[in-house]
Amino acid sequence: MITIKNEDFSNNYELFVKLCSMTGEPVRLVNEHCPDMIVMTADTFEKRRKLLDLREKILGADADMQLSSESGDFKRLGQFISELEKDGE
Repeated sequence: MITIKNEDFSNNYELFVKLCSMTGEPVRLVNEHCPDMIVMTADTFEKRRKLLDLREKILGADADMQLSSESGDFKRLGQFISELEKDGE
């Protein structure tokens, strides 16, 4: 991600709009060496939002599969403990 000073962005707005459009990357604006704002084109924002939505759905599906897998593991663990208790009697 490109980092520029706020005043450079203000003075060269059209240049940075073209840069964002060409690269598809956001620009980080800094004010007195502190990150202040991220600027990106509307198209880049929509693409990133769609990717984040998709990633969230995939992670949610993966978590659901893990939970169903873990419940099976807990059942097997419970059976194993029960067998150990029976053998110990």
